[in-house]
Amino acid sequence: MKLIRLAVIAAVFVLVSAAFIYFLVSGSHYGATDADVVPLGRSAYEDGRYDEAAKWFEIGARRGEPEAQYRYGMLFREGKGVDRDDGQAMRWFRLAAKLGQVDAEYQLGRLLELGRGVDHANDTEAVQWYRKAAEHGHAEAAYRMAIMTAEGRGVAQSDTEAMRWALIAVQRKAPESKDYLNQLVSRIEGEAKGGDAKAQFLLSRIYGRGEGVPADPEKSLYWVRQSAAGGNDDAAFELAQKLIGQGGQAQVAEAARWFEKAARAGHVRAEAAIGVLYARGRGVRHDHVTAVRWLQKAAAAGIAKAQFNLGIMYAEGMPGVVEDDKQAAEWIKEAAKQGLPEAQNNLAVMYATGQGVPVKLSHAIYWLKKAAGDSAKAQFNLGLIYLRGIGGVIPEEDTAARWLEKSQAAGNAKARLLLGLMYEEGRGVGLNQKQAVGYFERAADLGDVDALFNLGALYYAGLGVTRDFGKAAEYFRKAAEAGDLASQNNIGAMYEAGEGLPYDPVKAVAWYRKAAEAGYPKAQFNLGNLYRKGLGLPQDDRKAVYWYQKAADRGSIIAMNSLAYMYLSGRGGREDIAAAQKLFKAAADAGLRLAGDNLSRMGRDPSGKKAKSGRGATTGGYTLVSLSLEKAVRATMLTQDPLDLHRWLDIDHDVSL
Repeated sequence: MKLIRLAVIAAVFVLVSAAFIYFLVSGSHYGATDADVVPLGRSAYEDGRYDEAAKWFEIGARRGEPEAQYRYGMLFREGKGVDRDDGQAMRWFRLAAKLGQVDAEYQLGRLLELGRGVDHANDTEAVQWYRKAAEHGHAEAAYRMAIMTAEGRGVAQSDTEAMRWALIAVQRKAPESKDYLNQLVSRIEGEAKGGDAKAQFLLSRIYGRGEGVPADPEKSLYWVRQSAAGGNDDAAFELAQKLIGQGGQAQVAEAARWFEKAARAGHVRAEAAIGVLYARGRGVRHDHVTAVRWLQKAAAAGIAKAQFNLGIMYAEGMPGVVEDDKQAAEWIKEAAKQGLPEAQNNLAVMYATGQGVPVKLSHAIYWLKKAAGDSAKAQFNLGLIYLRGIGGVIPEEDTAARWLEKSQAAGNAKARLLLGLMYEEGRGVGLNQKQAVGYFERAADLGDVDALFNLGALYYAGLGVTRDFGKAAEYFRKAAEAGDLASQNNIGAMYEAGEGLPYDPVKAVAWYRKAAEAGYPKAQFNLGNLYRKGLGLPQDDRKAVYWYQKAADRGSIIAMNSLAYMYLSGRGGREDIAAAQKLFKAAADAGLRLAGDNLSRMGRDPSGKKAKSGRGATTGGYTLVSLSLEKAVRATMLTQDPLDLHRWLDIDHDVSL
């Protein structure tokens, strides 16, 4: 019995002792399963208590914590708190590296490169881990990548890649990386001077970008030319790009020669570039057939810009190229799929207008939204669609204004014009004529003809600005010189009236004739008036009738009225009372009140004798319009119904590099 009691007491003692030890350990000691062991181990390590650090790091390492695994591996590598053992270091580094611990990735690479902890060195695997660490931001890993790449160890030798990694290492302040970068530049320079075309090309880039040496554009151009002459097609392409950038006629011609040389050697980007030069006649003859041939090669090789340019050529149907909207859409879609914003925008417009593809507004909006992050044209197009509610889209003027604001900020002239119109009418924004003028001015600064015309109209009428015929004439002239027919007519009218310009009928005739011969009815009418009156040119009723008839044929009711008068009075041809009556009536029915008055007068004087009383500028009591010009702000984008999407949606029409 006594023995039994002793046995029980002993068992209790063991249990109590075990519990005591458990509670000691489970508090803040080594057996803790929930303690943050890495800070405890790091603190012990910093105090030189390596044995204790090893115990903490081991706990975390065995729990699968990558930071603890890395630090435990470092203790084995350094022989602190544990016996030095590169095999154990390798084991723990590999576990941590597989979990993405960047320092472990680097250290694993070092052991593999040095052949420590493994049977033999393994440069290929070392490079794999260096690259992972470098891509995760490790400075020394980038430095090792530079060395391994320069020496072709574990990776294909490439001075270009070595330079890239060396620059990254320098930026991250890796020890010794700056000295190594200088050595690398010196070595490449030596190889370049020895005639190595690849080294010459790389040296050109080094001087061009100021990588490890001060930037020197002249040296960059010298070395890329040397490399191109040595047969390096990449250098030939880059030399051509540099020459194009200089912009001179001789430089562009030389660029074309280098592009074509590289293209003939199969350089696909050069194929795309020389195709554009042939399409535009820059540095080479204008030859659309040859342009298409080169662009097809580059497009088939997957060059997105070539696919897009080829699509434009098929869409526009340039000389020697059969217009083919279906082919155009196919090539532009290929470029759009590759993420080219201008292709995405053009494809959207094709879906909106049914050019080469079925009309699908949902597809159009999808591609516009894809492009809108980088394309001011796409931003404008989205704004216009939301503003006008095109294709069943619910009009959202606020949304439209936001897209248009983005577009105009990126320099889109059409967006500035449309925002000006919105402020002019208070659509989606507050009514504010001062803001309208500001947007028109910003669009005019980019050469937008409609904005120039609108500014002329506002200054002529004094709307939102102080009335100023001089400024009106200034804006009308800029638009007129850009080919705007209404502005050409308005300049003529201002010379004829002496408004903002000196009275000068001869100059009025010149501007009227320019617009009249291009088919603008108001100018045809005004030119007819000057022939009838004999102002600025010899009086000639036959020519007056000729121009009145041209304008009347284009629907000008004031020209119909004047032509009726000429028939009534027998000026410029035979008298024709019936024709006169018919024309007066047509003009009156179309809304010209004075034509109705003239018709009534004719009823009182059916013979037209009173109309014959004068030849020059007299009208025998009949009322004629003496001058016609356009004064209303152009707001077609807001008012046209239905909106001509082909006219207003913004796309690229020209091929470009």
